[in-house]
Amino acid sequence: MSRSRQAVKVGLIAISIGVAGLYIGKPALFSKPVPFLSSIGLTLWPAETSEVAVQGSGNKQQGKKGGGKRGFGGGGNQEILARARNVTTGVTDTFVRAIGTGRAAKMTDLYPEASGRIQELPHKAGTRVSKGDIVLRLDDAEEKLAVNRAKLALKDAEEQVERYEKLMTSQTISTVQMQNALLATNQARLDLDKASIDLDRRLVKAPFDGVLGIMDVEIGDYVTQSSRITGLDDRSSILVEFVVPERFANKVKRGDKVELRTEAMPGRIFSGELTAMENRVNSESRTLKVQATVDNPDDLLRSGIAFDARVQLEGDEWPSVPSIALKWDRSGPHIWLAEGGEALRTDVIVIERSADRVLIEGEVEPGDIVITESVRDLRPGTKVQLSPEPGFTLTQPEGNKPPLVSETQTSEGKAEGERKGKGRGKGKNKPADAEQTQQGEPVKSSGSRSGASRDDANQSSS
Repeated sequence: MSRSRQAVKVGLIAISIGVAGLYIGKPALFSKPVPFLSSIGLTLWPAETSEVAVQGSGNKQQGKKGGGKRGFGGGGNQEILARARNVTTGVTDTFVRAIGTGRAAKMTDLYPEASGRIQELPHKAGTRVSKGDIVLRLDDAEEKLAVNRAKLALKDAEEQVERYEKLMTSQTISTVQMQNALLATNQARLDLDKASIDLDRRLVKAPFDGVLGIMDVEIGDYVTQSSRITGLDDRSSILVEFVVPERFANKVKRGDKVELRTEAMPGRIFSGELTAMENRVNSESRTLKVQATVDNPDDLLRSGIAFDARVQLEGDEWPSVPSIALKWDRSGPHIWLAEGGEALRTDVIVIERSADRVLIEGEVEPGDIVITESVRDLRPGTKVQLSPEPGFTLTQPEGNKPPLVSETQTSEGKAEGERKGKGRGKGKNKPADAEQTQQGEPVKSSGSRSGASRDDANQSSS
C-alpha cells in the first residue's frame, strides 16, 4: 500500500515538472498548438504581441472600410466648447513690513532754568496749553528787587546825561565827563536787561502748543536746573520710526504711502507717508532708518505706541490670468492658450497669486486668449469653440486669425496637413508655422508652448 502511494506521488511530481517545462522551455515539439489542449481551451503559448497588434490593426482597418465611426475612429474634428478671456497686465503687490515706535511730532521735557522753591503751578496734567503759557513759577522776590534797582540806576544815569548836555553849551564840563555819563547810562540799561532775564528765568513757559503730562513736582518743592517738571507733547501728528532691510534702501523714497496698524486701536488702519530717511545704512544691522508721519486730528494716538508699518513699493508688471485658468499636473503649472482655433499648452511660472488673479512668467503676452473652462479635457491641437467669460469680451491678438468657431477640414487640407506634419506624426501645423516655412525662415518651437515636446503632452489637463 505504501509503495502505491509513493508511486502516485512520484507520478504527480513528474506531471508537474513536465507542465512547468512546457510553459518555460517551449520545446520545438510543441511549437504549434496541441490539438488535445486546444480542444479543452488551454493555450500554453499565446501568439506573439506583434502578431496580435497586426491582427488588431487589420481589424481596425476593416472597421474603417466598413464605414464604422465608433471608439477613437471618429470625432477627430469635433470642437470642444470653452470659455476664454484675454491675458491682461498685472502689477505685483510689493511691500515692506516692519515694527516701529510712534512719538509726537513735537515733544520735550520741561526743566527750570534756575534754582528755587516752587511758588505756583497754574496747570494740571493733561491740560492743553499754548506757546508762551506759564507752566511753573519760582519764588522771585530778589529778582524783582534787582529789576527795580536797575530801573532806578538807569533813570539816574539818563538824568545825569541831560544835565551834562546843558553844561556842554557853556563848556563848563569836559568832553571826557560827557562820555563817562553816556557810558554809565548804557551800563545801567544792561543791568536792567540782566535783572529782567533773571526774573524771567523764574518762570517755566510752554515752548509750543501741546498737552502737558503728569507733574513730577508740587508747590513748595525746591528744584534745580536738573529737576524735571513735566512733559509736553504736540500730538497733532505722530512720527513713526522703523527700519527696513538694506535691499530695499533704493526702493523706498520720501512720499511713499504707509499703512499703520496698532493694537491700541484694533481694526483701524491709519494712512501716512514717508517723510524722512537716514542718509546712510547701518553697517552693523544692515538696515536703513526711515520715518513716517500720520495725522492725529482726533488725538487717538500717543507717543510710545508700537505700530505695524507697511510700505507699499512700486511693483513689477507681469502677464495676468484668472485664477481658474491656471492648471497643474506632474510637470507643474501651465495654462491653455487658443491660437488659430486650437488649444496650445504653455508652461508658466507663478509670480504672485491672489483670490481672483495669477501673475505668471512664460511664453505668453498680454492680449493672448487664455482658456478658463472647457466641457472636456484639453490636448495640444484640440479644436475649440470659444465664448467669452460672462461680463467680458474677447479681443483677437494682432497677427492671429479669429478663434475657430465652425470649420470642416477638406480632403485637400487634410492631405496638405499630412504632408507638413509628417515629421511629427500629428498631421497638422499652425498657419503661422506654415507661413514661416514657405518664406524659408526657421520655425522656432518652445518646449513650453509647443505642447508636443513634453512627455506628458498626451495627458489630459483640467
